[in-house]
Amino acid sequence: MRWLLAVIVLIRCCGLAAAAETAQRLIAPDALRSGTDYVSASLRAQQKDDDLNPGMLWVDQGRAIFERDCAKCHAAPRGLTVKLPKLTDNGDVVTLERAINTCQTTRVKQTAYAYESQPLLALTTFLAFSSRGMTHTLSSNVTQSLAWVRAQAEYTRIQGKLDFSCRSCHDQLYGKRIRTQTISQGHGVGFPAYRVEWQTLGSLNRRLRACFFGMETTVPDASDPILADLELYLAWRAQGLPLEAPAVRR
Repeated sequence: MRWLLAVIVLIRCCGLAAAAETAQRLIAPDALRSGTDYVSASLRAQQKDDDLNPGMLWVDQGRAIFERDCAKCHAAPRGLTVKLPKLTDNGDVVTLERAINTCQTTRVKQTAYAYESQPLLALTTFLAFSSRGMTHTLSSNVTQSLAWVRAQAEYTRIQGKLDFSCRSCHDQLYGKRIRTQTISQGHGVGFPAYRVEWQTLGSLNRRLRACFFGMETTVPDASDPILADLELYLAWRAQGLPLEAPAVRR
């Protein structure tokens, strides 16, 4: 039994080492572009003007929630999001939503917010907005984590009726058009974002699930850990890009 356990550990370590060796972003840092560069001039102008950006409605609601429930522990909201997603000691991924719900249940002593619920979207949008212009700060060993390895495998996996992967679009075809839309590099720095298609604001979790739907493959449940893993992976890909939530997308 011990020798079997040793073999499993060795295989896992070798897999992590191999992944670390290939942990190189395909898009050069100076070529990184946020999704804002791939939308129309009118949507860019709407995003830039806080008086016209519909996402600011959620920012205002989130500010009120923060002042009521969070300000006792957190003197200022700026910078609270830049280290998220992050890894726990046991390798799980903590997204901004998970961090908020941990505080909600352990400190505020209230029921956890549901995914895509109005108060959770409001609070995440306010916190992301408060760190606008800052960049993600991830741990140096993130590419050696199982979460990163799982996410890379999912990001590069050919799947669905279209035989596509996330990488097919966002690392290889960005800037090209599919029907009326220009493919972006797939960074999450603008989320939560207001999407014209949705006629409302949504999280990165929702956008990822919409991508799975668009590839005509199995759509993970909102609570599926692979979505948190992918958020970590996307933050790693986007290192160097400033946060710009709430973005406005088509």
